[in-house]
Amino acid sequence: MELGECGRLFDLIECGGVLHHLGNPLAGWRVLVDLLRPGGLMMIGLYSETARQDIIDGRALIAEKGYTTSPEDIRLCRQDIIDMAEDGNRKMAKLCNTKDFFNISECRDLLFHVQEHRFTLPKIEAALTALKLKFLGFEMGDQRVLRAFGKTQFGGDGQPSISKWHEFELENPDTFRGMYQFWCRKA
Repeated sequence: MELGECGRLFDLIECGGVLHHLGNPLAGWRVLVDLLRPGGLMMIGLYSETARQDIIDGRALIAEKGYTTSPEDIRLCRQDIIDMAEDGNRKMAKLCNTKDFFNISECRDLLFHVQEHRFTLPKIEAALTALKLKFLGFEMGDQRVLRAFGKTQFGGDGQPSISKWHEFELENPDTFRGMYQFWCRKA
């Protein structure tokens, strides 16, 4: 939030996995936009509300049971989640299949983080409009997702469309399991 005081402008800004942990992510994003030269590029990473439903349920369990961030409580919580998964809870089973689940530090970040905001693609589209940024497209590690998107009615004319991606994500909720990672340009 204090970067605006640096007195510099940038052609490229990359911010992945930070904004969604701020008290006001849009205010933090606005600070970054103010540091970007006109025509400059920005890569942003934000958590998906759709893809993190199992994590939301895990966080609800933590709140319900009053687990702290101590290693002992994290271990107890993980055991509860494993037990629920073995009893057929699909969201808890999905949590058990994440690599971060089995490391105390990474599990703390995954489930116990003190502040997490999640986004939908319509919210991101509204933010881009408010910040006067043009959406350029998603950064995808798995090219199969891009091929699947292109083979559906969502691919269309090849122009990046957040609304088409939103429809695709609703039908394929794990598309942005890691997070939305996308490029945009300052007008």
